[in-house]
Amino acid sequence: MCFKYHKEINMRLYRNFSKKFLLLISITTLVASSLSAQTLTKKQQDSLYLLNPSQERIRKIKKSFAKTFVNFVGNDVSLFGSLVLSKQNINDNGITAPLNYLYNTVNSNTFNPGYSGGFRLDGIYKEKHRYSLSFAVNRITPGNNYKNKHSLSPFIDDFTHFKADNNFTTLSIAAHYKKLLPVNAMNRYKFYAVFGPSFDYKISRISNENLINGAGNRAIINGDFGAEFDNKGYYVLFAHYKLGVNLTSSTVPVQLNRFEIGMSIKTKDLF
Repeated sequence: MCFKYHKEINMRLYRNFSKKFLLLISITTLVASSLSAQTLTKKQQDSLYLLNPSQERIRKIKKSFAKTFVNFVGNDVSLFGSLVLSKQNINDNGITAPLNYLYNTVNSNTFNPGYSGGFRLDGIYKEKHRYSLSFAVNRITPGNNYKNKHSLSPFIDDFTHFKADNNFTTLSIAAHYKKLLPVNAMNRYKFYAVFGPSFDYKISRISNENLINGAGNRAIINGDFGAEFDNKGYYVLFAHYKLGVNLTSSTVPVQLNRFEIGMSIKTKDLF
């Protein structure tokens, strides 16, 4: 009788111990899981804190583009700068102004240097058509080539009826198609022939001379072509020629010729 009583007591103690032991293990596991989750969250917070904000903004922009334009892939954003050599051909036969300008003082017939800077988006359409879209601010200082030379010899030297602006700023947008050229070492270097339209809008002040008889014209439409060299995606060297004319009719038609020589670098490699 006594033996059975002790045995029951031992069994109860064993059961109580087992329950407490299992409860202790459960609490320990729960605490360890909680600490692990907190540690992981801290690491994620550190990772988000250390992430470059500009890269995050670019990633969001690219993600937005990817959703909107499903067939347009790649979409690498680059910054670019270029030297701009420009000259404009001017036809002043359409006006007779009260002021005349000595031909030799306003005519230079040379390509003068300016500069351009902006950003571009390079991608592939339907996995086979390469393209680029660029947005730029351009400072243009063209040389002037007057096609017409008026004279009242021997009383007045050669003159022109019009004095074109030869220092102005434009905003521009360009859309280029890029044709990959089959040259050696294509796995390392890539050469492209590029062509397409572009548009310039003058944002600087138009001079009084250009306002005479509606001669001033802010909008220019261009035809572009050129070549580009891609060095393993690290940077792109480009040389473009732009031939531009007035978008709307003008009493003094102007033909703007430009050579752009520059370089672009992906933003993810800069920031």
